[in-house]
Amino acid sequence: MGNFKEINQRAQKNTGRIQETQKDFMSAFKKLQKEGYKANALDEKTKEFVALTYAIADKCEGCIGNHVNKLVKLGASREEISDIVVVSIVMGGGPASVYGGKALEAYDEAVSE
Repeated sequence: MGNFKEINQRAQKNTGRIQETQKDFMSAFKKLQKEGYKANALDEKTKEFVALTYAIADKCEGCIGNHVNKLVKLGASREEISDIVVVSIVMGGGPASVYGGKALEAYDEAVSE
């Protein structure tokens, strides 16, 4: 794709598709995310670097845009992001909420034809 503003908007819309039918689950998931990214032994920026590593390795464009936006707000530099890219290439990972939304998007398109 490429335009991360558009990708982020689409990812949020797709996550909203899950929210429509799985309100309790998504509410619990959002609470889990909020708790997981809170500063503790690791600060928020470090936790976002970890999340970005997984997002890149799993090829989750919506996740990449989301975590890059958060990192920019937390003051991350281009060089820091580049270091994350290198680690991501070495590793691998697994977010599913954006791709779950894509499955629902595909369903919605199929039934509207």
